[in-house]
Amino acid sequence: MLAALNVGALLLGVATGGLVATVIALSLSGVLSIVGLESGADVGLVVGVVLGLFAGGWIGGRRAVHSHRFHGMVTGLLLAFVIMAIARFGGSNAGALTILWLALLSAAISGLGGWLGGRTLRGAA
Repeated sequence: MLAALNVGALLLGVATGGLVATVIALSLSGVLSIVGLESGADVGLVVGVVLGLFAGGWIGGRRAVHSHRFHGMVTGLLLAFVIMAIARFGGSNAGALTILWLALLSAAISGLGGWLGGRTLRGAA
């Protein structure tokens, strides 16, 4: 199955997901902090990561020739690995259960995005 992966679609999905997550997290965190919400940075980070996972999965699935949901899920798992690595280097002490939860959530959200990306691609043809 790994030989059938479209690596270009995965890399584009990871790059897009990371960019979307960063832009949304920073923008929303800034707006919520200006409004006066104490946990604005946390809310912005969570919303940014979820939307970044979805966007990365959507692009990964849409650019894939076949197995759109699978490509979206693999994109999400790669993004989860990047998030985990950044958190670990930043001093996070997240446990194994938290990392497992992130991987499952990433696969589900990005898989949905990949499925919808492939579905819109088939609908356009």
